[in-house]
Amino acid sequence: MKKTLITAITTALVVGAASTTFAAANPFSDVPTDHWSYDAVSKLAKDGVIEGYGDGSFRGDQKITRYEMAQMVAKAMTKSDVSAADKAMIDKLSAEYADELNNLGVRVTNLEKNLIMLNSMV
Repeated sequence: MKKTLITAITTALVVGAASTTFAAANPFSDVPTDHWSYDAVSKLAKDGVIEGYGDGSFRGDQKITRYEMAQMVAKAMTKSDVSAADKAMIDKLSAEYADELNNLGVRVTNLEKNLIMLNSMV
């Protein structure tokens, strides 16, 4: 099953991108600063959740694979400065992509320990 830019934007919301604005340079040549997804995509890039392509583009109109989405989820799981709502979304996404995360070498047991620790901090 392939996901679209909407999935990337959902992930952006997971890491709290909706409330952040940026003064930094545009990370992607094909996401203009007046585009509706600019803040979220820029936040994901700044946080290292998405990388884009070697030519400096994001290509948000292209579908992504479950494996690619799992990579973004794995990166989002490493973030410790998330709200309780964002953490709940990360938990849901990590369950949905558990097989792909395991294939990526992400140790679910270790991640669960980290999530328990994060829960105690919230």
